[in-house]
Amino acid sequence: LPVKAILFDIYQTLIRGRPIPRTERPNAMALVAEQFGINAPLELNQAFENAINDSHRTSPHPHPEVDVREIWQSILPELTDPSGFAAAIEDAVHPTEPIPEAAKLILTLHQLGIPLGFVSNAQAYTRALLGRHLGEAANCFEPELMIFSYDYRRAKPDPHLFNLAIRPLMQKGVAAHDILMVGDSPSNDIAPASSLGLQTHLVSTGSLTLPTGIL
Repeated sequence: LPVKAILFDIYQTLIRGRPIPRTERPNAMALVAEQFGINAPLELNQAFENAINDSHRTSPHPHPEVDVREIWQSILPELTDPSGFAAAIEDAVHPTEPIPEAAKLILTLHQLGIPLGFVSNAQAYTRALLGRHLGEAANCFEPELMIFSYDYRRAKPDPHLFNLAIRPLMQKGVAAHDILMVGDSPSNDIAPASSLGLQTHLVSTGSLTLPTGIL
């Protein structure tokens, strides 16, 4: 089947995360808090998980999501820069690196005129990570096709997020079966996209490929 648009997952598909061991998280988070002038207890990691769980319990959605900036602000009311703090915490406990072939592949697809987007369980700081790891290729995605879970307080595999991504394409006459979803998770990427009639391509974590014949 022809492919007229491509949607990507982000984490482990376009950029690779390498989380530090759980046992190291409390100290890492406390160190970030200190850098932000906050004398926080070592239990920050537990407080973070508890606050997320509390938010999930009150969500009306089957696959709830949070905005971690709000979570940190609720834990540390004295925070003056929740966005910067959330990004610094992420870098400390879940450092990321580029997947080598991602930037070149995205640029090539963009040059071919294929509309590109993504559907990702992601946060506000993910935008900066894309720029950091993909360089100019991060500008190749169509704004209306960039679906971050935190914006909608819903997480994959909620099909609502995929519907948000494909709606602008379908309004332009692109059929669901002409849209390709590329991701590393059978449950979060492949199953929900398939249920909406999209083509799918499962990649191995850390290795970005496309189906034969697209390039």
